[in-house]
Amino acid sequence: MRLGRAGKGFAFLMSGTVAAQVVSLLALPLLSRIYAPADFGVFSFVLAVTAVLAPIAGLRLETAAMLPQDTTGVRAIVRACMTSIILFACGTVVVIELIRALGGIDATVDFPYLGVWVGVLVLLTALFSLMSQLALRDHRYQSVAARTLLQSSGTAVSQLGFGLVLRNAGGLLLGHAIGRAIGIIPLWRETRQYFGAVSTDARRNVWRDYWRFPAVFAPSALLNALGTQAPVIFVVAWFGVDAGGQVGMAERIVGLPLVLVGAAAGQVLEAEVAKRLREGAQGMRSIYWRVSAMLGGLAAIAALGFGILGGWLVPILLGAQWQDAGAAVQIMAMAAGIRLVGSPLSKFILLYQRSLANTVLDLVRVLLVGGAFAATMLLKMPLFPALWLIYTALALTYLITWVYGLVLTGRAPEQLRISEPRA
Repeated sequence: MRLGRAGKGFAFLMSGTVAAQVVSLLALPLLSRIYAPADFGVFSFVLAVTAVLAPIAGLRLETAAMLPQDTTGVRAIVRACMTSIILFACGTVVVIELIRALGGIDATVDFPYLGVWVGVLVLLTALFSLMSQLALRDHRYQSVAARTLLQSSGTAVSQLGFGLVLRNAGGLLLGHAIGRAIGIIPLWRETRQYFGAVSTDARRNVWRDYWRFPAVFAPSALLNALGTQAPVIFVVAWFGVDAGGQVGMAERIVGLPLVLVGAAAGQVLEAEVAKRLREGAQGMRSIYWRVSAMLGGLAAIAALGFGILGGWLVPILLGAQWQDAGAAVQIMAMAAGIRLVGSPLSKFILLYQRSLANTVLDLVRVLLVGGAFAATMLLKMPLFPALWLIYTALALTYLITWVYGLVLTGRAPEQLRISEPRA
């Protein structure tokens, strides 16, 4: 893209995200020596479950908030989204604690108040996502970048501080929750104009005009999250919390390019493409190709770096107990590179409201990854061969998603029939 508002927005988000990840990277060698792999296993398990549930807590209405023309429509969406988030988070606590009471989780992850931790993090994560979307709607890229840095700094400092006292997974979880809260408070101040009261008719219009988001995109988001987060959950359940900690740490490392570049690119694309759609612009293959080329170059560098250097560099940085995490980084390298390209560009599918295709793609991801899990269990595969199979399946799903996005953006405007929602 030319350096316009979108380019500047990308630069703002990139700078904030880079600074945030620098803070996380500086803290990681300390955290890896304070907390054991088993602690990171519990932490990774809770974050993975949270990542599965948080995208559907608001029924995907946070994305719909990008589309109305006026403030009244946005307020109605925000009211419905907030209600859903609160009820969903409370329900999560009840359901998980009930499952624990029946002995369904303790055999894998024996940690006090697991349901409460997941419920609180689902609430905070979903609220942060909603408020970030509202800020992006107003093109407040600099604000979102600053909050990302503030949140990361708060998380790192809190986890280090609690690690000196608790020295268990509770320190990691409590620090993460505090970091989320630190990021939410200033975002709410900047977006509170969207939290006002609205009429009953406006609330009714939300469900009439944006029914695809809760009815189709929310289940699709659940499938998407399951496909990406299931590997850590499966490893913890099948191989134990120690192995889960190693894989969770590896995921955290190979996810850096996606967090640094992919998240910023996806946020800017979502805001700018939504604006163009509101203005009636359609057929954006040239943008799709330019962003693909930019992300593809970065993805190739990241994949090669992880594949070549991960095995010996990770134990040096994190400590000798993380040898397996280094090997896992090398295995994940290819999937991480392809995901860096496919994940941000999947925003086109959501904003073009291609609900059926989005659901099919997410279902394919779940089936392929689930097939890898089944093969692992049936063949009783060791950890590393299982990881090769699982992350190859993930890489294939993101490649398929990218190809569909390319086909979608090349269609003629009259073939797209993007609905014009009422505010």
